[in-house]
Amino acid sequence: MHSLIIPAAGLGTRMKSVNSRLPKELLPLGEKPAIQYAVEEGIDAGVEQIIIIISPQKEIIRRRLARLRAPIHYLYQQQPRGEADAIALAAGLVGQHSVGIIYPDNLYLPAPGALKHLQDVYDQQDADVVALTPVTQDNARAVGHSGRVDLVHRTADTYQIAHFHSKDPGHFVPRFAEELRICGIMVTGPHFFEAIRRTRKAVQRGEFTDEPVRRLLLKERGLLGVRLPGMVHDIGRPEGYYRCVNEWSKNNFSLLYP
Repeated sequence: MHSLIIPAAGLGTRMKSVNSRLPKELLPLGEKPAIQYAVEEGIDAGVEQIIIIISPQKEIIRRRLARLRAPIHYLYQQQPRGEADAIALAAGLVGQHSVGIIYPDNLYLPAPGALKHLQDVYDQQDADVVALTPVTQDNARAVGHSGRVDLVHRTADTYQIAHFHSKDPGHFVPRFAEELRICGIMVTGPHFFEAIRRTRKAVQRGEFTDEPVRRLLLKERGLLGVRLPGMVHDIGRPEGYYRCVNEWSKNNFSLLYP
């Protein structure tokens, strides 16, 4: 895997109730800002470059990460046009290599290890892979109502994704015990940018999300889901962020990268 893309240009309006001054990517977990965990996933997976996409109004992210010894490149999304629009900006830097994508409000614990795990499956199966994490009655209110999929079990923790369900308002309501949902952690190939180019034409208004891009990949190439051994927390909503903080404190996870 050559690169990791971290789209971090969004407005993050839901998290203003937690901290109205900081971007959600800089909300603390332990002794580090949340986005640093995504960067460390890339370091752990051995990527050659980390591409962070920010807006001109979020230059504070660049300043806060300046001390890290990591090969970080910054690109700027001038207007909040959605995550697929942001990811497309990195096409020239990625070239014809495989690439990881992590949304920094999807935080894996115990960290790191999620991206490396997906990379191993990508290499073995030669197929695009996206992370799966369980939703139960216990954690459902901390998870947004997105990422619902129908799955066909293949081997061990690997599943074939059969169908994507549309995003709905509110929190996730599991259909059965430990329903698996997809997360914003993925390993794909350079064809992802071609899928963005082709689906962009159908988005006439509003944000250009990754949903139509993933649907096209599913239709034409297939898509694997991999259940991670840990848990992916949805820290893009207040309930999920506070739950993640509590999980961190309860388990006293070690700091792999200070």
